Amino acid sequence: MLKSRPLPAWDDLTPGARAFAYPEFSPEARRIIAAREAEASQASLDPDHLMALARRDTGLDDFGDAPLAEPLTVLARSLEEELDFHALGRSFLERQLRSLLATRLRLVNLWERHPEILDEAIERPLIIIGLPRSGTTILHRLLARDQMLRSAPFWELSMPLPPGDPEGPPAEPDPRIAMVQAGLDTLSVMAPGLAQMHEIQVDEPDEDISLLVYGFSSMLFEWSYMVPAYSRYYRQADQTEGYRMFKRVLQTMQWLRGGRRWVLKAPQHLEQLGPLLTVFPDATLIQTHRDPVVAIVSLASLTTYGVRRYFDHPDPHAIGGNIAGIVERLLLAGTAGRAEGDGRFVDIPFADLVADPIGCVRKIYGASGDLLSAEAEARMRAWIADNRQEKHGRHDYAAEDFGLDIGELRRRLQFYQDRFAVPTDRKFAGAAA
Repeated sequence: MLKSRPLPAWDDLTPGARAFAYPEFSPEARRIIAAREAEASQASLDPDHLMALARRDTGLDDFGDAPLAEPLTVLARSLEEELDFHALGRSFLERQLRSLLATRLRLVNLWERHPEILDEAIERPLIIIGLPRSGTTILHRLLARDQMLRSAPFWELSMPLPPGDPEGPPAEPDPRIAMVQAGLDTLSVMAPGLAQMHEIQVDEPDEDISLLVYGFSSMLFEWSYMVPAYSRYYRQADQTEGYRMFKRVLQTMQWLRGGRRWVLKAPQHLEQLGPLLTVFPDATLIQTHRDPVVAIVSLASLTTYGVRRYFDHPDPHAIGGNIAGIVERLLLAGTAGRAEGDGRFVDIPFADLVADPIGCVRKIYGASGDLLSAEAEARMRAWIADNRQEKHGRHDYAAEDFGLDIGELRRRLQFYQDRFAVPTDRKFAGAAA
């Protein structure tokens, strides 16, 4: 996985960690990897090569003025020099970056031909900014039941522009749905247990990081691949222009498919409250709260399992340490970026969300100046009934699988629990003591 860090010795791994580090791929998964060997051997992450491919794919050459050359160069170097991918992972990388650049070309061209797109109003968005594994997905999908709000299903997040002419008559069904579903089908073969941890559904909303990539203001690469050099670059960069690009992408999706009042979600916003509120000054920010130690260990489990789609041997200890660092970083920035009594923020404890989700929605709407209609509430209650917790099975995780010390994590993150009165989860209460 990381070229500079060998896997821990077999005896230093718990049985659970060994299962992560030495995944047993099914015969179908092995066939998928083997089928990409030839493509992977020819894949290049050279920035000039990738931009040339994108220009050839689209017949366009203007990438716009948002950050590009420097972040792309740093990212490509980090991916090439720091990580060791299997064939499927490497071929996916080239396809991902090529598609990102081609979509950016198409977006800029569309804005040039239709400058009125950038006059679209993004009005009073609701933006969920809690940590991963703290109920953000539940809350996001619950709010999306309200037809007053505009959300983006996963297929639209993955492909904000339709293939072909975006001004042409929309196809029914939209071909993007089947295209994105095919990718999810491959993912389910490579990581069949992922649904127990986090179910990705093609027609349900997901994180904004997929749209923030076009201005290289996304933590997608850091979450997905653990790219140390690029992460250092990203943390030091001003992401305001990237967030302005993000807004333009939302305006484009709105122009194409309607809606004006967005409900958005990304934990990365905790670290970017300045850029976020500069670009969306009338937003209501909803921060979900859960014991951060539980969030770290759960997310380490999800990430280590999920990256088998890129690597032969995920390193659970490296990933665990990386996730702990990211979560601490997000919470430090999110806490420092919030003034006491700022009415733009709404706090939703995880326990409250589980016990009374409709009550939490009413609290959010009260802060944003909205009313929950009877129709929206009925839709939300129906969704709750159909989406009980652990419907795909229980997600079990243990800190020792990832080389994490509960007591140390508790000390590092106590500032957050004290600031927001976040209770310690009973799962790790004994370990903390």
